Amino acid sequence: MRRRSLLVAAASTGALSVLPKGAQATSEAAQSFPVLESLAMPVSAAENRQYSFTDKASAYFYGRTHQDKADDWFFGWNVATKRIFQDYRLLHNGTWLRRADANVVVSPHAITRDYGQVKETLRLFDGLTALHLDVETALPGTLVFDFEGDIQGSGTAEKDGVWFQPKEAPASWLLVAPVQPSSHAFGVNEFLAIQTPSAGFFILLGASKAEVRRNLSQLRRTYQSLTLARMARMEALVSGSRALDAGDPDRTKALLWMRLTADQLVMKQMGTGIYAGLPWFNDYWGRDTFISITGTLFVTGQYDVAADVFRSFAALQDIDPKSKTYGRIPNRARPDGVQYNTADGTPRFIITLADLVQRTGNHALAKEMWPTVERAIEGMLDHDLDTHGLVAHGDADTWMDAKEKGVRAYSPRGNRAIDIQVLWLEAIETVLASSGFILANPVLMTRALDAMGSISKGLADKFVDKATGKLVDHLKPDGSPDLALRPNAFFALETISKVSYRDEIDLASHVKQKLLWARDLWKGLVYPWGVATLSQEDAEFHPYHEHWHYYHKDAAYHNGTVWPWLNGVAMTTLLRYGVQKEPWQLFENMNRQALREGAVGSLAECADALPVPGATWARRTGTFLQAWSNAEQLRVWHEEILGVRIRGGGTEVLIEPQLPKSVLNVSMNTPLKKGVLKGHWHRSNAHTWAFELQGADAVLLFSTDAAGQDWVRWPIKAGQRVEIIEDQGRLKLTAYDHQNRVIGETIRGLDKLVDGDRSLFEAQRQQQGAFESLRDEVFKDLGFCEPRLQPNLKSLSVYHDPPLTY
Repeated sequence: MRRRSLLVAAASTGALSVLPKGAQATSEAAQSFPVLESLAMPVSAAENRQYSFTDKASAYFYGRTHQDKADDWFFGWNVATKRIFQDYRLLHNGTWLRRADANVVVSPHAITRDYGQVKETLRLFDGLTALHLDVETALPGTLVFDFEGDIQGSGTAEKDGVWFQPKEAPASWLLVAPVQPSSHAFGVNEFLAIQTPSAGFFILLGASKAEVRRNLSQLRRTYQSLTLARMARMEALVSGSRALDAGDPDRTKALLWMRLTADQLVMKQMGTGIYAGLPWFNDYWGRDTFISITGTLFVTGQYDVAADVFRSFAALQDIDPKSKTYGRIPNRARPDGVQYNTADGTPRFIITLADLVQRTGNHALAKEMWPTVERAIEGMLDHDLDTHGLVAHGDADTWMDAKEKGVRAYSPRGNRAIDIQVLWLEAIETVLASSGFILANPVLMTRALDAMGSISKGLADKFVDKATGKLVDHLKPDGSPDLALRPNAFFALETISKVSYRDEIDLASHVKQKLLWARDLWKGLVYPWGVATLSQEDAEFHPYHEHWHYYHKDAAYHNGTVWPWLNGVAMTTLLRYGVQKEPWQLFENMNRQALREGAVGSLAECADALPVPGATWARRTGTFLQAWSNAEQLRVWHEEILGVRIRGGGTEVLIEPQLPKSVLNVSMNTPLKKGVLKGHWHRSNAHTWAFELQGADAVLLFSTDAAGQDWVRWPIKAGQRVEIIEDQGRLKLTAYDHQNRVIGETIRGLDKLVDGDRSLFEAQRQQQGAFESLRDEVFKDLGFCEPRLQPNLKSLSVYHDPPLTY
């Protein structure tokens, strides 16, 4: 019944009372939005960039800044996965307003087109299925609103305005009405005309005319306060307890834009979830959601919203014990149905749920979610383990899931992929180690422990090729290894290194092997524009995502195409080894892309692996706004570059920065469950850090040691601050009270020296020095993968004329 109620709710349109949780605001909120307004982005006609807005419920609007012809399938207003209309155009005093002639500014909350004597602004509202087309002009005359395209159906003029029944949502009613009811407004069956000056038009959708009329009446009274509330919600995400200065105006602007475009995808379509991407992934995907949730919700402290995401997916879990997918959370959840064809979404659900509990201490949520977690583990143990105790799955059940005509996998990874083994091993370990989860069922605990042992053994024995020393991407059904160089191995490096270590192996050699694996993955897959899904040296490599004269785009989807979300794990891997140069270059390239290329303020789903002939940079492809692309860029900034991680229910803050010392004057506020950590990195000095805690107490641990050997620690109380200075490889922490009086200090390693255990301290320093020397040797002159089109590629062997189509 719970699942059905969510599906039914998703099919209905939004209501005025539906507002997203989290950083909410009211019409009484401050009228000034300085950070939000600073993000306004002028766009030229030559750029003609994509833009999108959502209502945080089930609708989005998508268009291009200067384009009059709606020739993209998903242009316009889309509600609950249905296209309502494609676009609109305006006629003022007999002249069509041409977008190519307009000065256009895109902001996170609106798009404005200034035609000189007429200016239009398009806005959406939070939780209300309506659009506001605000028109400003001092010229008297007639303003006509007309639809572009025909999917809105035929109109009928009535006293309210002009009514339509959209072809893809024929049970709904679409109304175009004047903002100000006036006898001067008149409708013809296909368009609505009003007299200017005016406040423009409302476009509303509802399940009945009565519902639409009620919403119209209320909207006319409250649209200004609703607009301010929406702006205040957005301002709260980029200021105050979430303020950010990344040390450079463009870098700051890119990160704040991505924060807002990522949050744009947090919706209420089927409970609370995260759209996978726009324009065509306007639904919830399990793996995408739990990859995206950290950078989208955790790092901004939207913990209550995140908890609702877990509740929504738990409500959609397969709870039929007879089902082969028993215990799985959905791969894809849409108003018209739920699919469970994913092997990685469920362990990611468990891992990120445990992370949320660790950050917040929300043991009540852990208890609430425990039946879901228990079913998930039980379902995997019952249905997915092979005779060797490894997790088996279908060819397209990993994130590399593209199929030809829905049948044959384009990049088959059946039936035991390396990332699936590692995810399930981590999921079980996380549950057993978390204080928030209690395995009360002794039989299940025993089985889970046995599975951990078998997966660990299988990883060590079967996923490092004995002959070549290469990592195995997956085991084929016959047990043979697939040695294709794919990015999935990035997810497994630390786990493989841990489970494959044997006492008889020299530790230095073992560590060097791990670093060599990381180097080979980076050099073989990571271009300056992102991480490819297959090495360009592979016979199955596809150099361009869309190359219809040679192959279907889905054939290239996971066989060479670049996916920016993979940048996250690639950058994380190197940064945690203390390698900064190349990850920082990739990070900055993504920031530039969000500001200058494609959709305003967002990262796309994909890119070509190689630049097309004559170009020096790869094209962006796929969806123009992809949740996990944006979220992983944001997570890396917060948790890897600035290095802030929250543990112990918010009572412990670990900071391991990997910010280049050339980047100065960086500051960021991080919301905790209670209180805010205010941090400054390299304020006018590359060797200083300062942190202040407001509204809570916590233990702060700080280290610049990539090997994690040495920490400087201080129990910081609300109102206190600490300053950390690095001098000759040693960290000195000085603590101050709220009146700026020194209350104590500590030096990294000093406690060991005071205790007389100098040998232990010196041993750790020697171990750190040895690691750094080894690391520098392995990653010397690392660089990026150099794009090179290999001759005689299989993917380019057959030319199709006319080109292939969908």
